[in-house]
Amino acid sequence: MEESKVTPEPLLDTSVAQCPINPSGNIVLKYKEIESGEIVKKGTELRILPVSGSITVGYLSDRKGGDGNGYRGQLKKDFLVVFAGTESSGTMAGGYYAAWSGKTIQYISDHVDSSLKQSPNIIFLAAGTNDMNPNHGISKEGNDPKGAADRLGKLIDKIVKACPDSTILVAMIINTCDERQSPATKEFQKFIPGVVKSRHDDGKHVLAVDFTTFKTSDLQDCIHPTNDGYKLMGDYWYSFIHQIPASWIKKPVGPDPNGGDGTNGGIDKYIPAPDWEKSPIQVTSKKTVAGAAKYTTGGEDKYVTCNGNPWYKGTGKIAQGGVGKNGD
Repeated sequence: MEESKVTPEPLLDTSVAQCPINPSGNIVLKYKEIESGEIVKKGTELRILPVSGSITVGYLSDRKGGDGNGYRGQLKKDFLVVFAGTESSGTMAGGYYAAWSGKTIQYISDHVDSSLKQSPNIIFLAAGTNDMNPNHGISKEGNDPKGAADRLGKLIDKIVKACPDSTILVAMIINTCDERQSPATKEFQKFIPGVVKSRHDDGKHVLAVDFTTFKTSDLQDCIHPTNDGYKLMGDYWYSFIHQIPASWIKKPVGPDPNGGDGTNGGIDKYIPAPDWEKSPIQVTSKKTVAGAAKYTTGGEDKYVTCNGNPWYKGTGKIAQGGVGKNGD
């Protein structure tokens, strides 16, 4: 009797593999110039959550005449956008994000939950620069590129689970002119398309965005962009947003997370609305109003006019955004 042979099923490989910078398929978006003001998806608000480190914070963008808004300021100029997140900096109103200077992928993962609850429909994920730092006082989990890529994949999975309707743009981080950090950075960049592809192939709305073409001559300290570099970085993100499949961009759920810009004395978003109990203004019937009018005119059906001298006295400047604890 002939012996039957059973071919064992292949085991699923969950490890991160390097992927070429230009993998097959359209999972890596490239920068191309797009005119400012172009609509991304008509009738759909863009609620963007930037998740990152000090570059998203806008570190050093407040120097040499800068406003501290980093690349987010350029995006605000390019089109209408609402930023989500629990952190803020810079001079613009509503300049929110989930980013922490000098922190690693793991730290970001441990602190991003509150921001994810704000239901963004687009998420920028640019993380790993600090993980590649040769100083382990900064790269606390070590600066091994593969290990960082594994942590990045887990962070993507966490974001997808919390925000299944969002589109996640995962940055192939910018280069550095720091010779000690550059080799690890280039190695890490090569892993990112593979990390993204495995999620994309599983039906997740995840794309890689290529910042490897961002020139180191646009950096002021080999890590952070110059003021003009930050503007260019905003243009990069603007370009990538316009390349997202329109069907992926869903309307955000719930009210805008920043609650407006605080103009006219709007209260901070973390202060609960006051409880006035019963409203002093009550809805009543036309008959009641007519009766009140007759009473005040001695029972006669006629109008009474009141002569007054309305006046206004300015007592100060209306509060603008950017003055509260969270910049709102």
